[in-house]
Amino acid sequence: MILPFLQTVFCLKGFDDRSRFFASSMFALLGFIFFSAIFSSNLLVSIALLFILTAVLTCSTKRRLYDATLNKNWQLVPGGLLLLTGVLSLIIENSSSYYLLILPALSCALLLTYPSTNKKVKHDYILGYYGPVDLGTYQQKSVGITTLHQRIEPTLVADSASEQVFLSETVAAEQNNTPNYQPNDETARKQADLGELIRLKMLSNRKLQLGVIASVALIFIAVFVSSVLNSINQQHLTSRNTTLNEAKEITKNTSDNIIITKKHLLAMPDNFNLYLSEYQGIIIHWQADQVPDGELWSLLSAQGDKSCQSIKFNKGEPLRPLTVLVENGSEYFASFSPLDSRELVQALAFRGKFSLCGYSFSLNGSQAVLGKNLQYAPFLDKDA
Repeated sequence: MILPFLQTVFCLKGFDDRSRFFASSMFALLGFIFFSAIFSSNLLVSIALLFILTAVLTCSTKRRLYDATLNKNWQLVPGGLLLLTGVLSLIIENSSSYYLLILPALSCALLLTYPSTNKKVKHDYILGYYGPVDLGTYQQKSVGITTLHQRIEPTLVADSASEQVFLSETVAAEQNNTPNYQPNDETARKQADLGELIRLKMLSNRKLQLGVIASVALIFIAVFVSSVLNSINQQHLTSRNTTLNEAKEITKNTSDNIIITKKHLLAMPDNFNLYLSEYQGIIIHWQADQVPDGELWSLLSAQGDKSCQSIKFNKGEPLRPLTVLVENGSEYFASFSPLDSRELVQALAFRGKFSLCGYSFSLNGSQAVLGKNLQYAPFLDKDA
């Protein structure tokens, strides 16, 4: 039962009336949006489905052209536009890119304005299709629903009394309404067709044409701007989350079992480095005298080397580190609270020098280094 219907979907020699072409167009356009969203993580499946839907629309377009007796050069326009805009949507990976489908939608809408010129009478179309594929099985289901255009001759023998009554009523209805169902074919053809009126109105209205073109252009510009902004945001997020080009170290204090994650290495001018912890806290690293590994200072216990209990600048208030650890005998790491990150980075950028654990460092050129780094530059915004 389903096979003949599928054959008509890909038939190249039949005729499609307006209703069937409209249904085929909506299936292709909305089907692409639906399936591309479902299979967004699988590009190959999305592309394969796009090709299938393009074939459905192209075949239906060809049958619609036969039905309206139009130039065959149109047959690749809606399908080609669907393929082009569909591929762009899959590449852009932005929901706003679906607005590009307005192009194939407009081409389909234009084809719908042309009336059928097929000489076959309307009842020869089955499910909006007329052609070499036999859809008689679908027509048999609707035998009981007979219009007054199809005259049913009464028979002398009926299978039942109810059937005989039905035939009598049908014949009577036809006889009573016979004058109303004998329209003049030439008069019907002269009646204005809504699709024709819409198309002629649009073709004769220059302002309306320019408005449609401008609207399509604005949609393309909006999609392009949206895709660019989305790409920038994705790159920024990737830059924040990746550690491919940045140092990532894990240190451990064997006595207290403290683990600190360090990432986003930034070398500063006066032989010290900056890291960010996993919670966006600043970590200052430098190399100095050889001392035993371990914790030099802890804010939690308020114990340790008193010279490490605060970082002091040439002006402004000092800030207290959470911990100061030593690794490999000469690697110093001073970790600060994320709450102090903005104030600390601004102090490193705009002040002249600082001292910590008895060591002094110059901050000349630090502002330029911090301002060029995507991870630390946001801390310099005083209004944020």
